[in-house]
Amino acid sequence: MNNIFGFLGMMGNHQERLVDRYEEGDVIVDTCLVNDSNQPYETGIKHQCYNNSDWVIVELYDTKEEAQVGHNKWVKTLTSKNLPKTLKDVSTAEILKWGNNLGVDIDREFIKED
Repeated sequence: MNNIFGFLGMMGNHQERLVDRYEEGDVIVDTCLVNDSNQPYETGIKHQCYNNSDWVIVELYDTKEEAQVGHNKWVKTLTSKNLPKTLKDVSTAEILKWGNNLGVDIDREFIKED
């Protein structure tokens, strides 16, 4: 269900939708089922070096199995010594498209902050 308010249906049930979560220090990698995207699963990350430590949706998936593989990849990526120079937010949430249509400039690529 990819509609502008699809995210409201996800409130309060994160544990039921959770595929996997890694949390260590300032790093969070969270992969779960969503209903506001073009694909049913996504991995979001929080890291002190990107987006002022706010969420960045880094990958979307069609199956729970793909989501688990992607989750593991992002944990490895974000716990390595060589972090990516940039991260692109790949979210397809309708609310983002709505904001863009209203002229709100949403920067969706984040350069690594040192």
